[in-house]
Amino acid sequence: MKKIIYIIASILTIASCDIRTSDNGDLDGYWQLRSVDTLTTGGSCDMRDSLRFWSFQVHLLHVRDNLDTSIHPVFMRFNISDEKMTLSNPIIDLRDSSDLVLKDYEVLKRWGINDMPETMRIIKLNGSTMVLENRLLRLNFRKY
Repeated sequence: MKKIIYIIASILTIASCDIRTSDNGDLDGYWQLRSVDTLTTGGSCDMRDSLRFWSFQVHLLHVRDNLDTSIHPVFMRFNISDEKMTLSNPIIDLRDSSDLVLKDYEVLKRWGINDMPETMRIIKLNGSTMVLENRLLRLNFRKY
């Protein structure tokens, strides 16, 4: 009798788990910002040595600068629809205390994000390369 109760309890425990999976395909993962192209002038800036990264998982984007540790990483939500990515709700990632809602979006410019919410066209996305474009910039990434 005890064996049956343990089996039923185990089945109920497993059945009650809510496992979330991502349907982001090639997007999920760690992306290094490789270059930024200015759309109005056609100029390009090599960003490989800046060590700026975007990391995607489910509906959360984490941006961070691995060189300048005085700049806190930022979390934000993202949504994809019709080959467009919309970024919103930025929160400063303060590991040792409560996170803060980001109100001054100027810091986001270091990652090519100019507005909030920011809408970017997805120009290219595969397992190794991502190209995003907003109204001012084209951002080129490689998957790490």
